[in-house]
Amino acid sequence: MHPPRARLTVASFALAVCAPGAIGQDGRLTGLELVNVPPDLEGHDYAPRAKPAPDEPRARFSPDDPEREWFGRRPFLTWERFTGDWGGARARLEDAGLSVSSSFLLDWSSAWSGGVSGRATRRTLFDFNLTLDLDRSLGWEGGTVFLDFYSTNKSGGSADIGDFQGFSNIETDRSLDQIAELWFEQVALDGALRFKVGKIEANSEFAFVDSAAHFLNSSAGFSPTIFALPSYPDPAFGVVAQVFPSDSIFLSFGVFDGAAIVDGVRTGTRGPSTFFSDDLSDDYFVIAEGGVGWELGGARTGRFSLGAWRHTGKYDAFDGGTQRGVTGVYAIAEQRLWTRDLAAEDSDRGVYAFGQFGWGDKDVSEAELHLGAGLSTLGTFRTRDDDSAGVYFSWVKLNRDAGFDDDEFVVEVFYRAMVTPAVSLTPDLQIIVNPGGDSSVDTAIVASIRLEIVF
Repeated sequence: MHPPRARLTVASFALAVCAPGAIGQDGRLTGLELVNVPPDLEGHDYAPRAKPAPDEPRARFSPDDPEREWFGRRPFLTWERFTGDWGGARARLEDAGLSVSSSFLLDWSSAWSGGVSGRATRRTLFDFNLTLDLDRSLGWEGGTVFLDFYSTNKSGGSADIGDFQGFSNIETDRSLDQIAELWFEQVALDGALRFKVGKIEANSEFAFVDSAAHFLNSSAGFSPTIFALPSYPDPAFGVVAQVFPSDSIFLSFGVFDGAAIVDGVRTGTRGPSTFFSDDLSDDYFVIAEGGVGWELGGARTGRFSLGAWRHTGKYDAFDGGTQRGVTGVYAIAEQRLWTRDLAAEDSDRGVYAFGQFGWGDKDVSEAELHLGAGLSTLGTFRTRDDDSAGVYFSWVKLNRDAGFDDDEFVVEVFYRAMVTPAVSLTPDLQIIVNPGGDSSVDTAIVASIRLEIVF
């Protein structure tokens, strides 16, 4: 978001591209860029897009279990968490309803050619979260409490490439240490109704693409036209409700604190004060999404979602006037093309295709239109069941009234290799045509490698 032009480098307030900067009371977004947190972080879950099945009873901890992730049991290189079950302490906590998750991401990148600068850059994200199952801990059926803390650090990034969309979705504009989420969730009516209140990462509820989880470019997380979405690194206080009229149809609605976009209040470091008080801001972000899922046979599932959003702030329009509120729409389609392990009902291995569409108000939005599409696969070879790979294309029509003279187009390819179940390496290559919508900047070829460790 920029001068009300909302500099959306993929909506979410900063993780992938660079993030929130100061925003003036006049509605001009100065140096603010958006992004979204990687969707596959340990302990983080997307909202369901089909009515959840009842939870299966979970086996309680047994110190004699040969499958325990601990020394003398399962071999270290087969542990799904680098620190195992803490000698049984972690498993006992989970029996009591408390799950502890953490992960570390490191991105190292370099522009092989083009862009603004060819220097190597790096960024890190450490995430720690707690999930309290109130049913197991207190007998409160369907209740959950979630807390998430993260710490980020950066050295260069999109400023060195000059791209608009954000080639790394863990980049922030400055180093951060904050409690990012703290919410309560209640599921009722056998999973047909879900309600959440608190400080929420909105991209975990709206506009996400399941099969794009391992791409690094920010636009794969959600369309950059949704520049007002309260997302990483600035989640915000809000209320979300979701209902399933049938097993395969969902309707979701959310109202969030909109203080960050126009009023310059960094909601990532705040509680609900600006949601309930207009001393600093009286702006809100409202979003609704509905969708339907299907299965074509052979476990080839698919889904389509359509969403609309509105931010109520006062914006400076590109024509010199002002505008109260901005609106946008988006759509997502995903389809599993091939299932590798047809006999295994719970297997996710196969090939997936997805598409994205986003539209923004050209009077105030820098990104008028977004089209994205990609292919991804889980289980690349018979001997590499948990590796994944993909190719992604993203085109953003940038607003000429905002000073852009061209559109930005990105091609991304990646291969995520699981070194162990707890450690992965992801080589990634992106070709960025007209970085930042500037036809005078040479096409950038950016190579990155991501290290992820799940603790």
